[in-house]
Amino acid sequence: MLETKARNFVHHMRGMFDVATLRQVRAHFDAVEHDRQTQVKNDTERQRLRIGASTDAFRADPIWYDVWRNASPTLIERMRPFTWLLYPVMIRHITEQAHLVPWHQDIGYVRRMARVHRQLVTCFVPLEYKPTEASSLEFAVGDFPEFEHVTMEDHGAGINREFENTVSFPLDFGDALVFGDHTPHRTTRGPDGSVRRRSFEYRAVMPGDALPGKDYFDIEAGEMVHVPLEQRREGQA
Repeated sequence: MLETKARNFVHHMRGMFDVATLRQVRAHFDAVEHDRQTQVKNDTERQRLRIGASTDAFRADPIWYDVWRNASPTLIERMRPFTWLLYPVMIRHITEQAHLVPWHQDIGYVRRMARVHRQLVTCFVPLEYKPTEASSLEFAVGDFPEFEHVTMEDHGAGINREFENTVSFPLDFGDALVFGDHTPHRTTRGPDGSVRRRSFEYRAVMPGDALPGKDYFDIEAGEMVHVPLEQRREGQA
């Protein structure tokens, strides 16, 4: 179970996902990526591609949530009370230097959204079969406030500072990293200096923090949910 008052943490969740299901999802990723990534609708999606992110056509595929369907009681307990995942998921396929994300807190990106969730946690899922050989994430260790974020080239939000005390994790296929929205982190090269990684970044919120008119995936129910505008307004009255 995750602490609701903690905003600076990172947990290495070993064996979080069923490997067979994750392999099926990865196979689908490889099969549809080229077609979906060429369906570029606007400048925002072009900018995403320049940093190794993805188009809406790629992100919106509901199969990316198959790894959460029929979730075990252990998986649900690990994520509780952050049991609603934002839809669609963030997909990354990084292959070059420009794709390396600088130091940032996820709250810095949240602030740039049209509507802001009060609090969220991120679940980072590597899709490489040998994650320890690929690019990964590095985290700053400590208790940090929300830092000022600035635009850094094509990256929408970055922290213009370095951190002395950092940590990274040796991940296996099926593992995940779950971390708070104030936790500073950045993309790192692989151990051989290469820039290569496919991954999902699921954002999770508590059901009570869901925004009207948005779609989520409820990991306890194992299905998509939509928060109607009218229903939410009645509940807030």
